[in-house]
Amino acid sequence: MRGMDLGDRSLMPEELEKAFQRSRVTHVLAISGQHVVILAAVIYFAIPPTVRAGVTVGMIWLYILIAGASPSAIRAGVVATFVLAAPLLGRQVSPLHFMTTMLSLVLAYNPQLIYSTGFQLSVAAVFGILLLTKPLKSLVERSLLRPLKRPPVQLSNLISVSLAVQLATSPIVAATFDQVSVVGVFTNLIAVLLSGPILILGLLGSRRKHLPLARLPSQRLQRFLGHDPDTDRSGASSLPFASVTTPGVTLHLVDLFYAGCVPPIVAGRLFSGEHKSHGAALLLLWSALWLVLVAAGRI
Repeated sequence: MRGMDLGDRSLMPEELEKAFQRSRVTHVLAISGQHVVILAAVIYFAIPPTVRAGVTVGMIWLYILIAGASPSAIRAGVVATFVLAAPLLGRQVSPLHFMTTMLSLVLAYNPQLIYSTGFQLSVAAVFGILLLTKPLKSLVERSLLRPLKRPPVQLSNLISVSLAVQLATSPIVAATFDQVSVVGVFTNLIAVLLSGPILILGLLGSRRKHLPLARLPSQRLQRFLGHDPDTDRSGASSLPFASVTTPGVTLHLVDLFYAGCVPPIVAGRLFSGEHKSHGAALLLLWSALWLVLVAAGRI
């Protein structure tokens, strides 16, 4: 709970932390946009409309400072501040334009952030969500969820966002950790659903009556991802196909991956109607091919 609420991993066993890495859900242990969004939503809808925006912004920045003010948390705080302030100023927010402008300003202020793995993953994840979610959602609804006559919108959104994040961050993860999780899309569905209650109930943990409620989802997540010493069962991270080893991934290979993503993204934007999912299918094929070649040492 300390890791998910405050980004403090000092009390986590090394085996459990590796389980988070193999399952590709380490992002729930780093204070980022997901934490800020959950906290902002709870505060925003829990207070009167007259002071809603101001109090939410103030509480967000207080939380970011308490949690250590990491680069990804600061970026998320800036985004949340502008999004909440836009209606008060009579302006609309264009997500893609806003992200590129904010990225330019942040790097102009501190160019060294470009070498931060957390910052790289955070930026890649956001752009992946903005650029890939719609075509992937079309593919998910037409293939994975096709047996369901009326698939829930929340389910298709959750799967497509999780898949977009995994694809966008895969080369950075491969170059940094020498392995890429194959079960990341599935494990993230569970982790995201449980991280909200863990975050909110954990922050309320100063009141003892909320502590058992916060422990329950955190224990469920731990048992799902890693080894459970109480029942002697292994979690998702222990599956034989949970991750693929990717040694020796260089910057050129990372650039090659993103360069290869451009044609499928452009094709997906040019397609319309039933053909819109073709671009996403090409993107998945390219990602799988890149991963297989890198793992085999062929490129």
